[in-house]
Amino acid sequence: MVNLYTSRWANRGLARLPIVPVGISWGTPKFPVPYPYRLARLLAPSRETFALRDDEAFEESYLAGLEEIGPEKIAAVLTKISDEVGGRPLALLCYEDVHAGQVCHRRMFAAWWEEQTGQVVKELGSGSSGSHMGQDAQPTLFEKEGE
Repeated sequence: MVNLYTSRWANRGLARLPIVPVGISWGTPKFPVPYPYRLARLLAPSRETFALRDDEAFEESYLAGLEEIGPEKIAAVLTKISDEVGGRPLALLCYEDVHAGQVCHRRMFAAWWEEQTGQVVKELGSGSSGSHMGQDAQPTLFEKEGE
């Protein structure tokens, strides 16, 4: 199973990690990002879901969409992306700042994915202590406990 993380497009620290950033939003940043990225729009909320303004209705609709796609198809797409870059871990990106309390579909996906597969998907923080990661090491940009 591919190692997965989540983060936001604005996390400049991703450029220092042996991770493949993967956009799961419909749009891509209008601001420059210091890293190359891939796209997996199948994990973006549908346009109908995105139009919902109620957080609870949004989450219900988004999760229903993930159920329709199914974990097997999602795993196949994510594995293909990882395999194309030597099996590196993926960081699934969207715009919201979860550290500021913004509701975010990438974290909804992470909770759903854990429920479906048992795999925990951690959120990467925005700071970095640099990286000397070997092949089996984990990224050092994790959010701090309690954040």
